[in-house]
Amino acid sequence: MEDNQLFETVGNGGNDLLSNILDDDDDITLSQESQVSVHFVNNDDDDSVSDSVVYKVFNDPIHGHIMLHPLLVKIIDTPQFQRLRNVKQLGATYFVYPGGSHNRFEHCIGTSHLAGKLARLLQKNQRSLNITNTDVLCVEMAGLCHDLGHGPFSHMFDGRFLPSVKPNSTWTHEKGSCMMIDHLIKANCLESQFDMYGITQTDVTFVKEMIAGVDRSVTNGIWPYKGRGEDKSFLYEIVSNERNKVDVDKWDYFARDCYHLGIRNSFDHNRFMQFIKVLKVEGERLQICARDKESYNLYEMFHTRSVLHRRAYQHRVANAIDHMICDAMVLAEPYIKYVGTGGVECSVSECVNDPVAFTKLNDNIFDKILHSNEKQLEPARKILERILRRQLYQIIGAARPISPMKLDEVCDQIAAFDTSGILMKGDLIANTTKFSYGMHDKNPIDSFKFFSKSDPGKPYHIRKEDVSPMLPDVFEESEIQIYCISDDKVDASLNCFKLWCAKMKLQPKSVVNDTGSLTPMKRPKPLSGHNGHISQDKRRKVPYKF
Repeated sequence: MEDNQLFETVGNGGNDLLSNILDDDDDITLSQESQVSVHFVNNDDDDSVSDSVVYKVFNDPIHGHIMLHPLLVKIIDTPQFQRLRNVKQLGATYFVYPGGSHNRFEHCIGTSHLAGKLARLLQKNQRSLNITNTDVLCVEMAGLCHDLGHGPFSHMFDGRFLPSVKPNSTWTHEKGSCMMIDHLIKANCLESQFDMYGITQTDVTFVKEMIAGVDRSVTNGIWPYKGRGEDKSFLYEIVSNERNKVDVDKWDYFARDCYHLGIRNSFDHNRFMQFIKVLKVEGERLQICARDKESYNLYEMFHTRSVLHRRAYQHRVANAIDHMICDAMVLAEPYIKYVGTGGVECSVSECVNDPVAFTKLNDNIFDKILHSNEKQLEPARKILERILRRQLYQIIGAARPISPMKLDEVCDQIAAFDTSGILMKGDLIANTTKFSYGMHDKNPIDSFKFFSKSDPGKPYHIRKEDVSPMLPDVFEESEIQIYCISDDKVDASLNCFKLWCAKMKLQPKSVVNDTGSLTPMKRPKPLSGHNGHISQDKRRKVPYKF
């Protein structure tokens, strides 16, 4: 039975499913699901999901027409999920790439679609795995909810802002997603809906485990999960794969981000899915494996990741704006409040522990600060006004470090070369940027197993050299970027940076006077009052990790 034969249109016997659905409703978008429904045809003995389930259709620019289970639609139609319409997928990158305006909302729907597609494909092709319809629905739910915990401007929030105001915080957006799932169910009284479709508390635990994962280094080989047993270990690799980073979350955002940024995506996830199989690896558990001929396609996937980080996610100007938004939020932290549980007011950083307040926290904080007239917010407001006028923190230069460096010390070392007294503490920002295949300096494909046509039941490792001699030997590159926050101190900063590089025996990769700024440099008269930047003691230098 083909995948699209799992669905039957109302009164149509399942013939020409999508064409019949779309004849009268061609303009469906992600913002409004189709009112044309379909029924789920149960193809196994699992009766925990009803045989007569009314699906709805969404039109997505990346995956075409997506069919979603009604329980997923119930989740989408909540304030907690709708919040994601106002959280930019690419954060500050939108200020560099005008096409990068998409949000976490559509990415989550696309991830849910791919998660369900892969789970159903395995269910159909390998019945011995005993994948139930409930398993499939849980995997789809994990894909749908995996980014509920993202804060304003996505990775900037937990990558820069929280470490700046709460240096010892261990909060991650994955933990936030799990918190929001529990709150979403309770706040919208969805318990009865979950019961209707046979989703138990154990299943909800399974969904959260697929999102948050566990630290494998502390499990000592003992199965760490409670939602599903070891025989379903492969299901934990579909949405977020900690073993080798090959998962549907990346497949969607690679395709979606490339589409909106205008960058070519060389990885074909649709083809890759057709050659996937679950196999028992000797000495390990069941794992998702792929045909050997897909090995180069897999390297293309990680190459796409590297290209996106280099050209978009960690673009030097995007990093400058990222720092500026973070600085504004740090300055506004004591004064911006959101009403949380029981009417208690929470600061921005406190929202991560209060799901009611967190539901109200999104990218609109930018406008909340920008359009405020409170005197306490004036310093933060001036930073955001600089962004709108394109008076950005200026990139002075970048260098590839020979050994790990502490960013606070780097700024102090560079400023120490200034003998004129122009540079003040806090005028420089050091930013560490890393380009990799997602597993630091390791090759993630070394942790992936393949199978051959002649022996499809035997998983094995393919050496990089056997795929192509032109593949990379190094899988991580680090770069220290130096920014100056004051336009009138760029020249002094540049001279100090050159002297520092000479002393440290580093080769500057680029400097503004030699190659031109990555964005036109504007040097207006200094703003009256506060100079529109944050002091050194308010900013904590932290590596920015994705």
